[in-house]
Amino acid sequence: MNLKNKVLLFIAVSLGFISAFLVYNYLTGLTAVENTELVDVVVAITRIPANTEIRASMLAWKQIPKEGLHPDAVQNLQDLQGRITANDIFAGEQVLWSRLLPKGTIPGLAYNIPEDKRAVTVAVNEVIGVAGFIKPGDKVDVIATFAFDPPQSTTILQNVTVLAIAQEMHSDAEKDAMLSTSVTFALSPSQAERLVLAESLGEIRLALRPPQAVGIASAKGTNAYDIAPLAYSRHGDELADRQEVATRSESAQPASISPLPTVLPDETGIEIEIYRGTEREVQLVHE
Repeated sequence: MNLKNKVLLFIAVSLGFISAFLVYNYLTGLTAVENTELVDVVVAITRIPANTEIRASMLAWKQIPKEGLHPDAVQNLQDLQGRITANDIFAGEQVLWSRLLPKGTIPGLAYNIPEDKRAVTVAVNEVIGVAGFIKPGDKVDVIATFAFDPPQSTTILQNVTVLAIAQEMHSDAEKDAMLSTSVTFALSPSQAERLVLAESLGEIRLALRPPQAVGIASAKGTNAYDIAPLAYSRHGDELADRQEVATRSESAQPASISPLPTVLPDETGIEIEIYRGTEREVQLVHE
């Protein structure tokens, strides 16, 4: 046998030994896995932020070797119903009891605020708060009235969510209407600014919306001129018109009308103008 054949034979024998060794290790590993005790554990399938109420959709069962089970791991999914996280739990992690708030902890208001909102509280009374019929979870519009010239009312916020009534954050459908002194809303930062400014400049009123309401209020608002146009003028036009009518009435008086009595300088009083048709009289009323 020449040298070349000896080398090929050596390589073939070596590969055979290596293959046999790998197969042996693989079969040994399968036997070890079959003999390993597996246990159930609850793991997070998505990141669960701190201060979050755990829901079933965030969790999954997983079987792992008993040696890999964390001593503080939760093994029963039902034990997590209604629990609140104290720290972040990352996807794939075993859920640990140490990452949860104590059982029975009532979530504070901060847990109920959406991530892009802020909680803002305003003072209310029986009239402003719709006689106490507003409850947490309801939707309302906020109407502000300003003492401008003329006075004006406008809807500054629409379809905003009520987070709490006084210190109540949960609605009881069977509970009667209850008067409160405060209402807390979930508002965007810009909405919060509008509400605070409107409350400081004027008075606000809440308008309770029906659950399926889709209408929106006019952005124009309503002022006193819209309600009583004769009582207010825009840019003085109406007042100027009335003065012009009075001037024309004076110039149209017949020549036979006796002149008005002269008021002596030492006489004091209040002049009252009286119109009878096109005739004008001035009477002096002494104080």
